[in-house]
Amino acid sequence: MHNDLKLSGQPASTDSRREDWLRDSVISGFLATFAMTVVVAAAYGFSRYLGDATGSTVERWLWALSHNEMIATTDNQVVLAIALNLLMGMILALVYGRVVEPALSGPGSKKGLIFSLVPFILSVVAFFPVMGGGFLGSEINAGPLPVLGNLILHLVYGAVLGSVYGIALESGLDDTEAERANAAAAERGAAIGGLVGLALGALAGWIIGPSLDSLGTRNAIALGGAMIGAAMGAMAGSMLGMGGVEHPT
Repeated sequence: MHNDLKLSGQPASTDSRREDWLRDSVISGFLATFAMTVVVAAAYGFSRYLGDATGSTVERWLWALSHNEMIATTDNQVVLAIALNLLMGMILALVYGRVVEPALSGPGSKKGLIFSLVPFILSVVAFFPVMGGGFLGSEINAGPLPVLGNLILHLVYGAVLGSVYGIALESGLDDTEAERANAAAAERGAAIGGLVGLALGALAGWIIGPSLDSLGTRNAIALGGAMIGAAMGAMAGSMLGMGGVEHPT
């Protein structure tokens, strides 16, 4: 594309953002958030199994990881907490693809790891205190484990995000006519899929809300369903939109 601009006498664009940034941001963000969620679940189970309120220092730290104010808060609104985590993961992925990734150099995994340090810092200095965990998790009473665990979680997120996002570029598949057509179709599909998923998720959450009252209020479950539905709809829509494009042989 840049060569064509030069031949036609037009100045090449200085915008290094990829044509398919929206589609790949949605897909990589979804997968990265899923990977992060799996690690969270595994860490929670590990701390529950090995933690002991009357054991050694490390055992007490592990016990505190699964018995604190932050855990108690999310236990009351599990669906909403999952939905917010997914939504934030998708938003961060969009910021990465639109702003951060073009400004960094190196392989995708390296870019993702560097980017993950920003939400990590915000998490331990802002999110922890808001949720009752204290600055750097000091109110959790689990020693360095809250900060260390949070760092690992965000590094997993960043590594998956950067690696998946960089597949097309590092494989030489980006910036072709077919790729630009796919990107445009994927963006339309993501927008439509996100809106449809939002509506269906909210409706489903509202319908099943009364049967899940132990996980939160009906309104919270409906809101969580809307967020989850929008994220899944955007990913599915982008993939379906891309798959529906026909190219000449």
